[in-house]
Amino acid sequence: MLIAYNNQQQLFLPYQYTRKALQRYRRQMKFFCPQCLEPVQLKIGHSKIPHFAHLTNNKCSQLFSEGESKLHLQGKIQLYEWLKKRKYKVKLEPFLNKLSQRPDILVTMDDKHFAFEYQCSTIPHEIWDRRTEGYEKNGIQAIWLFQTPQSKDTLSGICKIKIPPLLQKAFILDAEELPYLITYNAKTAHFIYWTNLLPIHGHTFIGKVQVIPIDQQLFPFYLPKRITQAEFQQYWQLYKHACSQFAYGRLLHSKKGTQDSFLRTCYELKLSLTAMPSYIGIPVKEGAAISLFTSEWQTMLLHFSKRLGMQSYELDRDLIQQFLREHQVERTEQAINAVQHYGHFLKNIKQGNHSQDIYKQVYAHLFAIVAIY
Repeated sequence: MLIAYNNQQQLFLPYQYTRKALQRYRRQMKFFCPQCLEPVQLKIGHSKIPHFAHLTNNKCSQLFSEGESKLHLQGKIQLYEWLKKRKYKVKLEPFLNKLSQRPDILVTMDDKHFAFEYQCSTIPHEIWDRRTEGYEKNGIQAIWLFQTPQSKDTLSGICKIKIPPLLQKAFILDAEELPYLITYNAKTAHFIYWTNLLPIHGHTFIGKVQVIPIDQQLFPFYLPKRITQAEFQQYWQLYKHACSQFAYGRLLHSKKGTQDSFLRTCYELKLSLTAMPSYIGIPVKEGAAISLFTSEWQTMLLHFSKRLGMQSYELDRDLIQQFLREHQVERTEQAINAVQHYGHFLKNIKQGNHSQDIYKQVYAHLFAIVAIY
């Protein structure tokens, strides 16, 4: 914990003093937990930032997440000082009695409240959900900031990114309903924006990574700008390369042989796995709701439609649900919408709208304010 009351009932923040001064204060003062008012000890080591800890384990010490890493303590201090410099009303580690929760930082702007949770380690999904729900029920917006993973420190620009499931819970949706993510790197004092995230498959995305030093960062956070059509060309190349890798990998490593439904469907449709048509492997809105790789489910959809003697864009909701059921895909509203989006795309191609390249049509569908369909 970074704060405690001294014996004069004043809040004491040890990180604001030198270690020599803290050693003197430790001899002269007593310190108490601001929540349970039990005595706490001032720890002044060399490996961690000076902080407090309860003398004995109790429920209060659990709420304070004692045993925090040096990086976590450092990040909380940086974020607290950054918000204070912006002249906001800021509290460090306040205990919210009504919620029995203690955010790392609480910010008040006019009549709005924001709870910052800076996370340097994994957290069970149920605890995440419980904390977030507690904040929301009491009119507080939860802001989950994860420490930027070390493997992502050097990423910048447009690239392929793997984002673990826990970080995906911190996704925010932009105006086009594409997710973006903000992380914080306490080692470098930089915010990292992972914007315009386009799902490829599973936990892999294509995105635009931007780095902003803390002294240039405003709050509320910037809203990410939509990528340009020229930038989307890089997305398109990365996406189609991923599609080629999937098809070739399936050909080389599938152990099912003719029982592999994707390979069998490609054979029946006379499709070459090394040169798939450009209209297969199209990213569509809500496509992440379908667990299969894009090239796979779109190939299956073309085969399903052919069996029925129909075009994919002619399928109604019942037939789309039948298609999803046949391929063991969860029949959610988002999955149905994704299939319909792809059908609209194929209809547009069939009607001879070749006035623009396919990637331009995909860009318009995913990113343009007014879709072309």
